[in-house]
Amino acid sequence: MFKLIVLWISVTLTRKCVTGYHRLDIRGTDHQSSEVEYLTTLIESAQKNGLTYQFQKNADRYRPRDENETEDFGTFDFIIVGGGSAGTVVASRLSEIEKFSVLLLDAGNFGNNLTDIPNMYFPVDFTEYNWGFFSTPQKTCCLGMVDRKCILPRGRGIGGSTLINGEVYARGSSMDFDRWAKHVNDYRWSYERVLPYFKKSEAFHHRDKDAPVFEPAHGKEGLLNVEYHLPKSPQLVSWLKANEELGFKVADYNAGTGLGASTAQLNTKNGRRFDGGKAFVRPFLNRTNLRVVTYAYVTKILIDHHSNSAEGVIFSHGKKKFSVRARKEVIISAGAFQSPQLLMLSGIGPKKHLNSLNIPVIKDLEVGSFLKDHPTFYGMTFSSNYTEPIRSKEEYVEEFLKGYGPLAAPGNNQGVAFYESQYTKGTGYPDIEIMLIPANATADLSQRAFSLTDQTYGDLWKNINRSNSYVMYIVGLHAESTGSVRLNSSDPYDYPIIDSNFLSDSLDKDINTIYEGVQLALKLSETKALQRIGSKLEDRSLRACKRYRYLSRAYWYCAIRQVTMNLYHPVSTCPMGPNPEKGDVVDSECRVHGVNKLRVADASIFPFTLAGHPNAPTVLIGEIVSDLIKNKHQ
Repeated sequence: MFKLIVLWISVTLTRKCVTGYHRLDIRGTDHQSSEVEYLTTLIESAQKNGLTYQFQKNADRYRPRDENETEDFGTFDFIIVGGGSAGTVVASRLSEIEKFSVLLLDAGNFGNNLTDIPNMYFPVDFTEYNWGFFSTPQKTCCLGMVDRKCILPRGRGIGGSTLINGEVYARGSSMDFDRWAKHVNDYRWSYERVLPYFKKSEAFHHRDKDAPVFEPAHGKEGLLNVEYHLPKSPQLVSWLKANEELGFKVADYNAGTGLGASTAQLNTKNGRRFDGGKAFVRPFLNRTNLRVVTYAYVTKILIDHHSNSAEGVIFSHGKKKFSVRARKEVIISAGAFQSPQLLMLSGIGPKKHLNSLNIPVIKDLEVGSFLKDHPTFYGMTFSSNYTEPIRSKEEYVEEFLKGYGPLAAPGNNQGVAFYESQYTKGTGYPDIEIMLIPANATADLSQRAFSLTDQTYGDLWKNINRSNSYVMYIVGLHAESTGSVRLNSSDPYDYPIIDSNFLSDSLDKDINTIYEGVQLALKLSETKALQRIGSKLEDRSLRACKRYRYLSRAYWYCAIRQVTMNLYHPVSTCPMGPNPEKGDVVDSECRVHGVNKLRVADASIFPFTLAGHPNAPTVLIGEIVSDLIKNKHQ
């Protein structure tokens, strides 16, 4: 009987839909016990599935039966490719104008009951909601990963990576946006001008009254929910006190400076994941001028060679190939990996690369040439004398249904802090982030989720006491190293070639910054506040670094290269700026240089990495672009 129920759920959740979504919603059931039983079974099934799930290596699942036959899907004013953090916002805001017809295309579906549970962070990675990308074999990072490849999770569905990410709402520093405005010669991107847009999107709920909040920086009436996880772990409380002991403020890091340690502000609502689809699309599916097509994979932008204008797109859906036209504009919001992929497939990209694949060049731009990310070191685990009580899954589910508890914390990430490094000391510009993952931080899926080799996992986390240990992640916020995104072939169903290239800068700024973060984490662990709970760095020496004295500088540099990878934060593959001859791909209004009626609106347009997490600024991009488009076409 259970197998039949699971089969029915699977069919329901994956059914193709065009204007709505199919989703099993058990929250309205009459019996709390059946709800708890259902979610408990769902969680156990997802965790088991994650142990054997195999990632797809290409997008062949979307390939039409007959690629020579193309059906007409009609004409819309605006076509939006990708329903991620920005695409959902653009679709929502443009469809506010009744006279506009809006089409949103996405290769995945809406979220479901599994994606709703924040602490299914790892199991959700092993579902169709993750594209399952990997980097090329690396030389300077990810050396402790299988085949030296960084695992690169990217969300697939209405909400994009907000369906699978860690949900931290961290805008960055005011200096990021003033720097952005100066870089693109457009004051509209300054902090003073973007703050109202941040507030417009946000629905902030201050449910942790102990957490400091700078109220003037927050919006209350927006569509995107922001709140704190409850309850705080005693390890988090001690960690916040440790920051104060070292002279770092416990502060609202979204107040403008970007500095400070705090309980993490999260995009959850009553403990449930609040993805972009929930926030910006689901409430408006009844709009007659908004059409949403799920499981729609876009393969090409149609560009008129005479006018150099984007006229529409080609996409596959339901094993058929379709052509759809845009009267006004095409907006590409496919993300930092797939926006450049689609542009290059359509003839917009580096001339030499496109020529090598026999793709006719429409516009020679450095698309995909400046991949940036936040290199993150995962190799610091601490023990303590605090033991997190282990309860039954049913008890955890009961708490989750009330809006709190371990299941309501994404990856159990509860604390974040932003600091200056030696490179920004005295400027007030954050350059290092430390994230605190309290007890029960590691899980059965940790090895697969990080793609660690058996040796690396054995050294780092195997047989660890999960109930009293905690982890600090060390993040470099302004990395110099640059990777790339390139086409594997001219076949749109091939995955792109992604070279992360972390920690490769010639002056070693990036690895120096991570090392400085490691030393800061050690100092935090040695404070009176953390010593009161017996904080101690676990002796988890890596065999790959045994030639170096344990905990020496040389050892840490070796360890950092073994287990430094990405943090779901790829940006800058279609960077914004006024000078295409210097590598800029879009102008300050997100219009592709030299191609009319075509914009890119997602994290790929960041001119550089920010001192925060990309999701909030990507939502910001959606808000700003929507207003720019409205102003032009109304």
